[in-house]
Order: sequence, then structure tokens, then C-alpha cells
Amino acid sequence: MEYVLTEWDHDLDDEPYLVYSELDDGRMERRKVEFFRNGICFSYGAERGNQGALSGVPFPEDLRTVTGEAGECRARSISRQLFQEIWNQAQERPDGFMGMFF
Repeated sequence: MEYVLTEWDHDLDDEPYLVYSELDDGRMERRKVEFFRNGICFSYGAERGNQGALSGVPFPEDLRTVTGEAGECRARSISRQLFQEIWNQAQERPDGFMGMFF
């Protein structure tokens, strides 16, 4: 397993600015936690379901190549312990953003 933090450089409330990912041996996401600037966080994978929210393509081996289309993000390896802490603390909102309005 490998663990990655992707940090996005933007001020959008409806897009994550921090994404913590757990990668399998094929570099595919198994679990992920997204944090939004408005304070909401979502977690996907494993017992939390919603596998469709996980990336459908493997992460590149060289994380320096993860920069987004205009260089607006960067990715770096993190420890398993840090990922587990984030995963365990993440509050899932299974109805997504729309659940805030109904």
C-alpha cells in the first residue's frame, strides 16, 4: 500500500482542496478522504462504499507529475499512520452536498 496527499491550489467551496488516498499495489485508489474549504469532508471506499467516487485510473509512480492541467495541485507520499488517522476522523455524509439543502 501507498498513501498520498494531493493538495489543490484553489478557493472553490465545491471542489476538494485536500485529498488523502490509499493506493493498492496497482496504484489504484482503495479509499479516499476529501476535504472542502467550507468544512465538509467525504470518505469513500471500504466499509463506507461509493466505490464510483474513487479514481478509475492508477496514480503515476512519479508523484511529481501530478500537477493538474494548469499546475494547480501537487501530490506527495504520506505515512500509513497519518492516512489512518484522517480516515478514522472523517465524517461521512452519504447524501452528499444536496443533503444540506433538504
